[in-house]
Amino acid sequence: MDLRPGLEITPRLAAEPGLRFLSYLALLPAGSVDLEAAIERAVATNPALERVPGRHCPGCGMYGVGERCAACSATARPPDLAAPVDWRGDLIHEARLELPRRLHELLSTTVEALDDHGFLHRTPPGVDDGDLQAVITGLRIVGPPGIAASSPVDCVRVQADRLAALGEVPVLVAVLAAGFLDAVAEGRHAEISAATGASVAAVEQAVSVLRERVRPFVLLDGGSDRARPTDVVFVVDASGTVRAHVADAGAFGVRQVLDPLTGDPEARRWWTPYRDEAGRLLAAIEARATMLGRVAGLLAEEQAGFILQGRAAHQPLRRHDVARMLSVHPSTVGRAVQDKVARCPDGRLLPLSLFFGRTTSLLEQVSAAVADHPGATDAEIAERLAASGVPLARRTVAKYRLLAANPASPKH
Repeated sequence: MDLRPGLEITPRLAAEPGLRFLSYLALLPAGSVDLEAAIERAVATNPALERVPGRHCPGCGMYGVGERCAACSATARPPDLAAPVDWRGDLIHEARLELPRRLHELLSTTVEALDDHGFLHRTPPGVDDGDLQAVITGLRIVGPPGIAASSPVDCVRVQADRLAALGEVPVLVAVLAAGFLDAVAEGRHAEISAATGASVAAVEQAVSVLRERVRPFVLLDGGSDRARPTDVVFVVDASGTVRAHVADAGAFGVRQVLDPLTGDPEARRWWTPYRDEAGRLLAAIEARATMLGRVAGLLAEEQAGFILQGRAAHQPLRRHDVARMLSVHPSTVGRAVQDKVARCPDGRLLPLSLFFGRTTSLLEQVSAAVADHPGATDAEIAERLAASGVPLARRTVAKYRLLAANPASPKH
């Protein structure tokens, strides 16, 4: 009896779960921008994947195909976001000063085409490419970093290019943003070093600067919270219970193309690897969403007060406790919350890491930010704290900075 067919088939069947498991482990700690980079690369190289036409939910920013995402549609009340600010009007007014009169109409059309997050997903039809690029350049001169980018990943590239052009960051940072975001997300620093000719130490430094200085979102006046991508949205259902909604494959706007090749055996052999690769990616995204959903669902129960009322209602909680309640390893919980951002029903954006441990005082947070960025101004510290979910006025930062430098001074 010839056993070779069995021997050839067995490793293939045994290896496939391993590939899916490794893919899941790679995606679990990925935040929105890293996962968006992986998806964009996959869609560009795999004909079995396609983007899903849709829009961002006006309530929470989650991508979907309806007017509102399922989570926001089910809320007892819509998210209490900050009062709307006419950032479009301000942007048009300021950009007109940078552009010739003949481009003013195109400027208005382009700004109106921006979504609520400042992204330009679709360019106005019938427009000269040179004129459109001139308008976008004008917008980026007067507007916030990343304005008119086509996606969160493109926003990272635009911001990195701008910072490098101004001499504020090494050129290597822009190189990483332009062609190595997937390698950055997966920590393949040696591979980047070999491809760019830079030392591993220089690559690691550039990666650190990239993560510190560049954001996958546009800071819009009155709407910086709305601009930041979210991995989890906490909502209140009709019964008053806090629920967690997480970003799955649909939220990232990607799906698998139906098999178009049914009759030609040779064509099917060509198509099958792409189909299988697409299936593995979508399975990994769904597995990530499932684990993130389990963790976020438990946080909705254990930290409901913190979600609804803020810092004063924060309950001490350890990752080990969550891991025990979910019957998973603590490292799995750590990867699930790493670099993830959640939106609360009142519009606050918080890193999931803030849901653990004991609540930290504002003085401690300002002191930590100053220690991490010793040369930063009060305004820059305020901006960094706001990006991490702790909005403070510049004057407040200055007060706490003074208290941190003079511990004996009165703290009231």
